[in-house]
Amino acid sequence: MDIYYVDCINGELIQDSNGEALCHSFSNLPFRIQKIVLTPTSHSSINIIEQAKKRLELIRFNPANSSGVIRDNTEIRFKSFCGLIIEQLCFSMLTYYNKNPNVKIELDDNNHSINQIDLKIQKRWTDHQLIERSITKTVEIRSSFPFKPIEKVVAQDFDILGGYRNDVKKGEIEKDFYLRFLFSLNYTPESYVRENQKIDYSKTSTNVLKNVYFDENLNLKTDLTIYFIGGATNSMMLDESIAYNGNMRSSNFNQSNIAQYKKIKARNALDCIAIMQMMLNVITTEAINGK
Repeated sequence: MDIYYVDCINGELIQDSNGEALCHSFSNLPFRIQKIVLTPTSHSSINIIEQAKKRLELIRFNPANSSGVIRDNTEIRFKSFCGLIIEQLCFSMLTYYNKNPNVKIELDDNNHSINQIDLKIQKRWTDHQLIERSITKTVEIRSSFPFKPIEKVVAQDFDILGGYRNDVKKGEIEKDFYLRFLFSLNYTPESYVRENQKIDYSKTSTNVLKNVYFDENLNLKTDLTIYFIGGATNSMMLDESIAYNGNMRSSNFNQSNIAQYKKIKARNALDCIAIMQMMLNVITTEAINGK
């Protein structure tokens, strides 16, 4: 049994470079990820960076990361800034791909990171009684800095992360969608920060961001590669057949308690195309016409 791809816009099978219908077996099912490269001279990249810089000055950030580890000011600045870049990038990307006037994407204007909702998606439609309906979907965006190739990260290691709590953050508001973005940084041997003869991955990524990618004013100095790998819905996070609780400990926090968060392996989640379609789709005249 072969898997084929249908272009739902043009109503035709997608073809390869030889004009043949693109197909493969179910055992080799691909997981679609999106590669985005921010460049120092691109107008759209500059706009994303500038908007993130403006928001950085307004938001009061949690001094602890999701593991409950207290971060120094440098790490807070660069990791928070990168989180805002991802939010701005995701907002720009969804706005660009959204072709439906009944769907509106908004960035959250909350100035405190603890109670923040990263994005809101408002959908409007007309039901079978000609009554206009609306709903607001909330989006949580997670980003990380893996040290392995993206294909290994997606296939083996990384998860889509749902809500979490630790000693600092007692609990998150449940969101409708959870998205996962990954930075692909250029790690070199001289950039590694070692403590107790072990690599400190968090400090190393901060060191690379500070010395390689951004200047002192947080302007981008070189190309920055980001991958949008996919996501999951809240209902998926509640499905115990694919979601599970992960633990987080640290020497600074959670010494007596274990922080937990919902996890779904990326390979068991929705890829970037599937989750975007779910976020942006809304019915038009289907309910009125009944077909």
